[in-house]
Amino acid sequence: MSINEQALGKIINDLQNKLQEANRMVASVQAQIQTREREKRLSELTNKELSSIDTNTVTYKSVGKMFVQEPLPSLTKELSTRVSEMDKDVAALDKKRIYWERNKTEAQGNLQELVRQIQQAQGA
Repeated sequence: MSINEQALGKIINDLQNKLQEANRMVASVQAQIQTREREKRLSELTNKELSSIDTNTVTYKSVGKMFVQEPLPSLTKELSTRVSEMDKDVAALDKKRIYWERNKTEAQGNLQELVRQIQQAQGA
């Protein structure tokens, strides 16, 4: 094996590793986005249900394995805050997803270009 073949093998291996890492990170970020979206939807639905009851109703919030009495306005405010936090989290995660998808596309393009150049060199 010549030095060029060894260097070429290392470059291909590095590009494959970069592509695998990008794929893994895209999947991870998408899972995090889905989780945040689910939490946001749950908070919105809970807030919607709480808005339909009387403000003097005794309400409780879950804290670990127990429930703590919480005034309704405080509970709805907390849920609204959670929804806005989830929106911010989803926006930040979406930026990460775009970054990793760009890395993935770049690695795929580089790998395809390298393979094309190798095929041309072997054909010449």
